[in-house]
Amino acid sequence: MSRINLGVVRERAREIRESTQKVQAYAAQPDDMFFADERNLLAVMHLLLISIEAAAALCTHLAAKTAERAPDSYAECFDWLRTQRKVDDELAGRLIQMARFRNLLVHRYWDVDPNKVLRYARQNLDDFDAYLRAISDIIGQPV
Repeated sequence: MSRINLGVVRERAREIRESTQKVQAYAAQPDDMFFADERNLLAVMHLLLISIEAAAALCTHLAAKTAERAPDSYAECFDWLRTQRKVDDELAGRLIQMARFRNLLVHRYWDVDPNKVLRYARQNLDDFDAYLRAISDIIGQPV
């Protein structure tokens, strides 16, 4: 694990925490208030992208430094964590879905259902916390 750059790990973890805290604040609004201002949706989409990108960058860094290869996709990276028994099957499945959600936001943004974005923001932020706990376990110290 000595090849892992703890500065990189901590910076990505900070980005995840800061972004998800902001998402949580936006998502706490009642639906009518949230959807009354398009900027709420746009902010949440952007903040989720930051969080997911940071999670994937963390995974890619770990894979590159411990397996000496970078996975071809974010989903493949999260699956690599599962095959290495760094995360359980359930969390890996949710992380893979997270990568797919990111792809939708980036590559098929015109297909994004605003209600699904808000639902994701309200129901899936705990996955980031579980992921950061797993990363802490992997490197043997808090992130």
